[in-house]
Amino acid sequence: MSWTLYRHANGMPYLGLDRALHSETREPHVVYRCLYENDLAKTWVRPSNMFDGLNDAGALRFEPIGRVRIVEPEDEATVLAFGYDAWGAGRSLRDFVASYQRDRNHLRGTRYLLESLSGERVANLNVLRFARGLMGIASVATAVSHRGKGHARLLLKAVMELKRLESGDKIRFMLFSEVSPRIYEDCGFRLLADEHQHFRPSLAMATGSEPLGGDEAKILKTYF
Repeated sequence: MSWTLYRHANGMPYLGLDRALHSETREPHVVYRCLYENDLAKTWVRPSNMFDGLNDAGALRFEPIGRVRIVEPEDEATVLAFGYDAWGAGRSLRDFVASYQRDRNHLRGTRYLLESLSGERVANLNVLRFARGLMGIASVATAVSHRGKGHARLLLKAVMELKRLESGDKIRFMLFSEVSPRIYEDCGFRLLADEHQHFRPSLAMATGSEPLGGDEAKILKTYF
């Protein structure tokens, strides 16, 4: 299954969730999700002819810009290599990719891919389910030729919304940042207190304003 990413004519990003029929009129509708904070609602429904149509200025109201899907076995050699320059640690590319088959987080997680509309693989990340309402984000990486364009941030926002839909909106995500924390702050993460910073220079971050509970702190300390 794949989910299409859209950019509204006003510049805001959305994730297409499904197509549906109105129960009384049989009119087709699009179900979609905001990838930004919206005080009214996160999930919306719009008639397909409006969603796919043009606005008053003659531009597409929702322009498709990419797709999100789960990584398939035939994708792995390509997408795992996205992180080679950062995490290769002197190994050959072949050995680096093969090492993921011994990595417990890779094996237990679900890896998601952002691809272009033409099918080019652009960015990927791994999602780890630790407990009810608690998930980790790991090995966020973008293909070298696509870096610096916000693709990883867009993928992260889309995957977080998919997981919120699966598990309920009350869910906390945790990760370790090896890039500027501002990238993840834009996705709702915050730097954690010094007592949780066990792996500097990688910085521990989490969503939500509440302090970490004891079990959450233990998982954060041990899952890498």
